[in-house]
Amino acid sequence: MSLKFMFAILAYITTFEKVSGHGMMLYPPSRSSLWRYDPTAPINYNDNEVFCGGRGTQWGIHQGRCGVCGDNYGDRIPRNNENTGKYGQGKVVAQYASGRVITTEVYLTTNHRGWFNYSLCNLKDSSQPETEQCFQTLLFENGSEEQTVDANVRSFQNRVQLPSGLRCKRCVLRWTYRTGRFSN
Repeated sequence: MSLKFMFAILAYITTFEKVSGHGMMLYPPSRSSLWRYDPTAPINYNDNEVFCGGRGTQWGIHQGRCGVCGDNYGDRIPRNNENTGKYGQGKVVAQYASGRVITTEVYLTTNHRGWFNYSLCNLKDSSQPETEQCFQTLLFENGSEEQTVDANVRSFQNRVQLPSGLRCKRCVLRWTYRTGRFSN
């Protein structure tokens, strides 16, 4: 029998050279998008723009670096979308059984092609932000590590495989969108 575990979900939208992605993870809801479902959550009207501070900031100032959860790398830690940050309030938005395949929903407000993937962090200390080292890449149900973003598609439902035997009180699911075309 699989062990139950809970997720504190966040969206992490990063960029591929000189591109800013426009999208959000709606199910399970990301930290920045939780306000769309929970009136007590902090509102982020720019929840589709968690893209490392924008192309100029990410590449012109920070040499391509991005905050762990999609924020401007230069922002003070905890950054807004990190655990204990403005949107990282510790709310558990879904519960899943380990080893199961879950369905996620992503919506792109502007399709810049490219690809996206998911990763998972078993957050051991709920009083600290996540680290990059904590995240492990997840596979899609078909065994692939990434989903190609075809032109003109805006809504995606993905089936993502959770690790077997995982047990955590607060896991963090991260969606990363690496776009394929130039955008300001």
